[in-house]
Amino acid sequence: MRNFSLVGLLIVLAIIGYLAKNMLAPQASHDPNDRSSVEFWVSHDANREAMLSYCNAHPDQQNSSDCRLAIAAQTQIDNKSSAGQSGQSGVDQGTSNAQDQLQAQKDANLLP
Repeated sequence: MRNFSLVGLLIVLAIIGYLAKNMLAPQASHDPNDRSSVEFWVSHDANREAMLSYCNAHPDQQNSSDCRLAIAAQTQIDNKSSAGQSGQSGVDQGTSNAQDQLQAQKDANLLP
């Protein structure tokens, strides 16, 4: 009898855990064929280009969900391609170390 109650308790805990996991899980879809995700628009070039063309031709529709997603996907693609094409090597000039090196070079150039 005691083993039966322990098994029942474990089953109830498993059911509660399963329900809690489903309720707390994010409802984001990662289906590549789901038009309501940016991943769809990134992976479907022809659809994205057609939607961007439509959105450019119809400025009143640019606030629609499909236009916003297509624009976001194009922005993401542009950011990735520009980061890959920069080919910058060495120290980034935005860092304090680069600023220190630049200032040292300027100071060295001023020496007689």
